Amino acid sequence: MSKKPYNPLMKIFFLGPEGTNSDLAARNIFKDNAKFVPLPSIEDIFEKVAMSHSYYGVIPFENSYQGVINSSLNCLIDYDLKILREFNFSVSHHLCSANTEFDLHKIKKITSHPQVFGQCNNWIRNNLPDVEKVVATSTAEAASKAVHDNEFFCIANSYAIELFNLHTHLENIQDSNDNKTRFLVIGKSIEEKADQNKTSVMINIADKPGSLMSILQPFTELNINMTRIETRPSRNNDYLHTFFIDFEGYYEDEIIIKLLEKLEKMSEELRIIGSYSVLN
Repeated sequence: MSKKPYNPLMKIFFLGPEGTNSDLAARNIFKDNAKFVPLPSIEDIFEKVAMSHSYYGVIPFENSYQGVINSSLNCLIDYDLKILREFNFSVSHHLCSANTEFDLHKIKKITSHPQVFGQCNNWIRNNLPDVEKVVATSTAEAASKAVHDNEFFCIANSYAIELFNLHTHLENIQDSNDNKTRFLVIGKSIEEKADQNKTSVMINIADKPGSLMSILQPFTELNINMTRIETRPSRNNDYLHTFFIDFEGYYEDEIIIKLLEKLEKMSEELRIIGSYSVLN
């Protein structure tokens, strides 16, 4: 996996606290000698990264089981920052606590992040139907609760378990074995072309019948593979509709330039959110 060359001024901001999946993803993407800084919200990450070319953010964007994370998508609209890399992180959830002894049927309280509860919903319903679910702001906070109160069992990743010195009772309790979260690295400028690239754009077009079909046609004509499309009403204009589209290719490729020219002609606004390498 290619990694960013070390810059002594470089800071990597992630959704904290320490021990979250965002923390673990960031450490998989960047060198260990980079300075990793936890922040309390995705909005805070965007604000920090906007301050310097040496600052980068790692944000969760989409889960294969729970869908897109709206705050990440909204920030990509509101801030003039670029997606620099994509990292698909395989998410494994483990049941753990500070207790050395374990009896599944005696668990009364379980804590984790709401997204994690959603990703483990069937397992919890089948195995702990009467348990009290206590929502935490992160899996790291859930692990901290379990450290300080033996009544709490938590669902967390292996990194948080190690960090908080907890005991793993059951592994891989997520409902899907292909549970992945798509993380994005954000920064102030687009980087050079890599071996495998995607481009992401935001398009505002008139909210009228046929809007979707009109922007799909150029992809068909140019034989460009669209990997994702998301649509929602414009945040700034009631008469526009906003489309977010990911597709294969680099924004300076000849075929992609032709695509962008076609899309720009039919749109009120077209913005390249990123043209970036796919790490895995």
